[in-house]
Amino acid sequence: MIAMAEMFRIGGAGMEVVERLIVALDFDTKDEALRLVDALGDYAHRYKVGYRLLTAVGLEVLDELRQQGKWVFCDMKLHDVPTTVAGAVRNLASQGIGAVTLHACGGSGMLRAAVQAVHDLAHRPQLWAVTVLTSLDDMAVQDELLVNLPASDYAVHLARLARFCGCDGVIASGSEIERIKESCGDDFIVVVPGVRPAGMERHDQRRVVTPAEAIRGGADFLVVGRPVTEAGNPVEAFLRLADEVALAK
Repeated sequence: MIAMAEMFRIGGAGMEVVERLIVALDFDTKDEALRLVDALGDYAHRYKVGYRLLTAVGLEVLDELRQQGKWVFCDMKLHDVPTTVAGAVRNLASQGIGAVTLHACGGSGMLRAAVQAVHDLAHRPQLWAVTVLTSLDDMAVQDELLVNLPASDYAVHLARLARFCGCDGVIASGSEIERIKESCGDDFIVVVPGVRPAGMERHDQRRVVTPAEAIRGGADFLVVGRPVTEAGNPVEAFLRLADEVALAK
């Protein structure tokens, strides 16, 4: 398995296999996060940094990851009035990040303000809009959020809105990939979080798929967290996921 993953990393088409896996650094200390990055070494290039790590250690961790040549997806899920979100996006862009998330349900005014904020920047991070959290199911969307649509339909609607406003892609569950691609085009990025290998505990996720199912559905990137970060051997776990992605193509 390791030899196969190494081949993926070195070969031309193989390069894109591990590039499609984004490792979520959901830790409470910088030492824990960087220890995993060091362990994964050259196998993993893309990382997600979100609230949990940023509120614990601050933005300096972004610099350290960038200095190691890593591509960083800053999962801030921005959701505020347009001016505030535009300012936050500009500030994050100055950190050299690869992508930042914002909630699609913030509306077209907010989404357009974010897109405009990075339009003329020398370094322009991609803007990925969060549709419906994978921890929410139909009951939560309809009974708690009072949205008169199934979760998947609502996610596709929000993806269309994000595309219309100029965002580069969306965060969505694996069950919505094909419909989003059909509605928004193959060039519209779909990032799938909460993927779980077959037989693994779902934890707090509700709408989940396996890595192979997500890739076959057309996902561009997969965000992997606990299957790697909580594994006894994170490197082996990551390489196993890389193998599954490669075989699913």
